[in-house]
Amino acid sequence: MSTASSSANSPTTDHWIAGLEPDQNDSNLAAGVRLALDGLTGESGQARTTSWDFGAYVATGENDEVNAYAREEVGAGAEALLFRLYQQPNTEDIHQLLNGIDLRAISLHCTLRYPGQDPAELFRDLVRYLRQAGIDLKSVSGSVDFDPLLDWSEPPFPPLIRLLFFVSRWMPNFSVLQVNAAGFNNGVTEADTELALAIAKGAAYLTQIKAQNYPVALANKHLKFAFTVGTSFYGDVAKLRAFRALWSKVLEELGLENPPLAQIAAHTDITTMTGDAAEDKLSLYLQALAADLGGADLLFPAPAEGPRREATPEGRQQARAILHAFDPEDSLTDAAHVDHVFLDDLTIALVQAAWARYKDIQEKGGFAGAEDF
Repeated sequence: MSTASSSANSPTTDHWIAGLEPDQNDSNLAAGVRLALDGLTGESGQARTTSWDFGAYVATGENDEVNAYAREEVGAGAEALLFRLYQQPNTEDIHQLLNGIDLRAISLHCTLRYPGQDPAELFRDLVRYLRQAGIDLKSVSGSVDFDPLLDWSEPPFPPLIRLLFFVSRWMPNFSVLQVNAAGFNNGVTEADTELALAIAKGAAYLTQIKAQNYPVALANKHLKFAFTVGTSFYGDVAKLRAFRALWSKVLEELGLENPPLAQIAAHTDITTMTGDAAEDKLSLYLQALAADLGGADLLFPAPAEGPRREATPEGRQQARAILHAFDPEDSLTDAAHVDHVFLDDLTIALVQAAWARYKDIQEKGGFAGAEDF
């Protein structure tokens, strides 16, 4: 696919790649990057079979309307549903929203967007619903977005710890802690800062959780990172791959050995949608391919209406088409057009730049304490 390879020499990456030759004293960092790339590519640098679950945003509205929307997305192939909630639902609301949806077949994700939000209460009501419905908790995967340093002036770590204890025992495939890096995304030229802030925030969470005598390894298992992709094909692939290496290094500093890969939810950048059907189709595909090659676990493609318009049937269909564009043979063909040598070098350069920014943040007091990033 020539469109992907045409981004290889994009000048936008010069901001953080220029002059960043591998440091002779940091050869272990470069080796760590190479190790982090293992499993993300197959033989001869070709992509592995698509590993991410295809997600869909669920519209807001009355409970029955939201439920109908969600069921349509599942019927069209969605493997993950993201409910954006603008008021606190109770158990009956949850029953109406999820009626007829097999939670053993898809993953369920909830994000709260209202004053006074209480993800712990939402989680308790969700568990109550699951028990009433006779659903085995261990069979349910997904997340409730709990991002204490984003949403509270006084981060509520005690209820978060209680949730972590619960999911570690009863819901091993459920995440209750999120680092939302979308707010740090200022385009590929600032990718090093975006990554540095994301891992600094994650490190701050695990450090505070550790101080409350909860195992860091278990907290990391139930932690999800959310990133936006869309401004640069090669830059986005490198960003997600660099994150893997960077976060592994953070966990190493926290005393974890051979930790599992962090969970990444990739969201396509709705601001890149123009309203031109052909252009938006290509943009969505390139963003999805970047998430695929970057090793994302979840992909949520935005309906192609642009940032200020409600999703239309046509826009939803365009987003759904991404799933069907990724059969294994097509994915391998596209990967053959990617300059993997350039991509690996780009990833290493980004890791070095982001790690330097991260160290600077840590020296200033870390994410929670630094006054100037």
